[in-house]
Amino acid sequence: MALTDGSQMAVAAGQVAHGARSRREIALTFDADMTRAMLATLRSGRVSGWLDRRLFAELRATRTPATIFLTGLWTRQYPAQVRRLARDPLFELANHSIDHAAFATPCFGLPTVAGAAAKRQEVVGAAHTIEQIAGVRPRYFRFPGGCARPSDVSLVEGAGERPVLWDVVSGDAFQRDPNVIVRAVLAQARPGSIVVAHCIGAPNTPATAAAMRVIIPTLRARGYRFVTLSQLLAG
Repeated sequence: MALTDGSQMAVAAGQVAHGARSRREIALTFDADMTRAMLATLRSGRVSGWLDRRLFAELRATRTPATIFLTGLWTRQYPAQVRRLARDPLFELANHSIDHAAFATPCFGLPTVAGAAAKRQEVVGAAHTIEQIAGVRPRYFRFPGGCARPSDVSLVEGAGERPVLWDVVSGDAFQRDPNVIVRAVLAQARPGSIVVAHCIGAPNTPATAAAMRVIIPTLRARGYRFVTLSQLLAG
């Protein structure tokens, strides 16, 4: 999960954080987190799902492009949803590792990946799963929590993907009040911004869809156009 306290993050240079500041374009990005602990709660019945159907319905209803960062576990859990996203020209699919383990510490208490070989498998293994199920090869990678060392950035680039961070933190993780999310995004948004939020719904991100119902029309009224990451970073 991407939280807000930078003191809990190990961040490496070389990650793309925004697009051109000269164009009034914004990329909404949504992380489909799934740790092994989250998968266990789903299988045990303690949660009903990690899929925010209301959010995807809102994006489609408003014809809002977005980039979805998929974990391998989430992709395997929701293959029909992933295939539907891949077929929809509104959406671009990207890589968020296999099981949302941290590549570097500190990282919000996430479990960690040990060693370069295991880290490479997190990248290429998730990419293979996405390609196998969705039929598309991801071009972009987001480190779980945004946490990485310079060697991790090089590893991702060597696997043929571009590491992407963000410059607008929605703060939707564990936030129940959509107005808090709305205020955070509207206060930070600038030309070329990359917004990080989540598409997993309650209980971890229960207010994201409601917040987007305000954020999307408000930013459009301010003259912004929503684009995918590929569109934002082109040229």
